[in-house]
Amino acid sequence: MRIIQYLLVISLIGCVGNMTRPSQSLVWADDGSEIAIIIPHPEKDLHKIVVQDLTTNTRHDITGWRDYKSGQFFYMKQAGYFIVESLIGDGARRFDKIDENGNEILIIETPNDENRPCDNNQIRHVVIPSPDGLQLANIYSPECGVVTIEFLYANNLNVFDTQTMTIDEPMRAKWHSDNYIILVNFDNSKAWKVKPIELPSPILPPKCFFPVTTSSDISLDGEQIVLDGDKLITKSADTKFGCQ
Repeated sequence: MRIIQYLLVISLIGCVGNMTRPSQSLVWADDGSEIAIIIPHPEKDLHKIVVQDLTTNTRHDITGWRDYKSGQFFYMKQAGYFIVESLIGDGARRFDKIDENGNEILIIETPNDENRPCDNNQIRHVVIPSPDGLQLANIYSPECGVVTIEFLYANNLNVFDTQTMTIDEPMRAKWHSDNYIILVNFDNSKAWKVKPIELPSPILPPKCFFPVTTSSDISLDGEQIVLDGDKLITKSADTKFGCQ
């Protein structure tokens, strides 16, 4: 078991408690060489991104303090960017792409609870990078009973295809290792393959849902990064990306 000393980061994070999947305060880079850490401000609704190199154990800040609490995030190192969700308040959220120099650009800002088009959204609005980092999937419910997936080029955020499905139950989304989206219902009894330029088609549900892409708290080798007291440690996970 590899133990990573990182006392400064732990002191800033404070009491985190047991981390369960999907943990989004610590994520591996998609190539497994570094760990990205979101540090919340101790007193304000702010956060910043820090990266630690696992070879040298050195760390550096990617951003200064950013507005709002953070949500889900991904570190696509090979493509040179992060995707960060910020919780604006009243149910509204925003998703930003941030490069490794800390420059950021807004991808999408979602409506708050009062202005959401459907009170019982069929899917939680998410932006998930593809396994190779070259595409983004912007996934949301524009109205009740409908799920839309916009496929964007990650380098310029241009939408190159949009797929819309009519569904009758809540869904969740993940990437397949062959670069298409899988929509899965919550009891894992139904699933659909959604790929750019193709009509959605039913498929067998995946054996496991997490992780949803190559960057998560679980590495491609199946090692989960967790907090244990004042240390970051890795331990064997019961899943890894590619478990379909």
